[in-house]
Amino acid sequence: LGDRFETRQDSLVWDRRLQLRKPKLQRDEVLSSKVYYAPEWDLDKKPNKDAGFPDPLKGYGITPEKWEYYNKVVWPPNYVVPETGLPKLKEVFHCRESVHFSPKRMWQACELVWRTNVDDAITQLNFQQLKSCKILAEVLTEAKERAVNEFHIEFPSDMNVAEAFPIQSHIIKGARRHAHENWCTIRYRYINIFVRLEEGSPPEFKRREKLKNGWEHMEAYYEYLRSRTKKYSI
Repeated sequence: LGDRFETRQDSLVWDRRLQLRKPKLQRDEVLSSKVYYAPEWDLDKKPNKDAGFPDPLKGYGITPEKWEYYNKVVWPPNYVVPETGLPKLKEVFHCRESVHFSPKRMWQACELVWRTNVDDAITQLNFQQLKSCKILAEVLTEAKERAVNEFHIEFPSDMNVAEAFPIQSHIIKGARRHAHENWCTIRYRYINIFVRLEEGSPPEFKRREKLKNGWEHMEAYYEYLRSRTKKYSI
């Protein structure tokens, strides 16, 4: 009975969170007040603290510095998200930098464990005889250890992989010699692997929105039939 109640409660939680996915006009949006603390981001300096002005062509998008910045945000205790009416879930943002691997092959491993329990994700990745899965399993293990040692989360096994994706960091070009003095360019690709663990159970679907079941399709079809009108009628 307890497991059934928890499953029902988790489904209600995700139903509320899915309401935020519905499109809304910008004029109808109501911004919540800033109730959290975050250190000031110095935009006049480079993230690696080098001298000179920051280059907008190199610091765009998600970077390891921006990803780690989310861990420094402090929310009030027992904070309730006003959009959903639910307590703020604990999160762990982790990144491994400069991994010599293909971003396309790492993306397949990330999609395998997206929205799954962290322990189940590590188990599934260890079953796969692929280098990308082995690397991602190590990254998830590091994130789980950070959840215990650094963020003092009591039950890290109850967390799920809310986000996991690679982003190409830099390319080092080299040269390779073939027969008859034919030289070609070889590219050594390095990626950053970003992982976000979230407290609670994952949703039952791996999509942006839940697929309709047979009853919902039937109701949508009935609504279409009842909304039909005759052309040029009174």
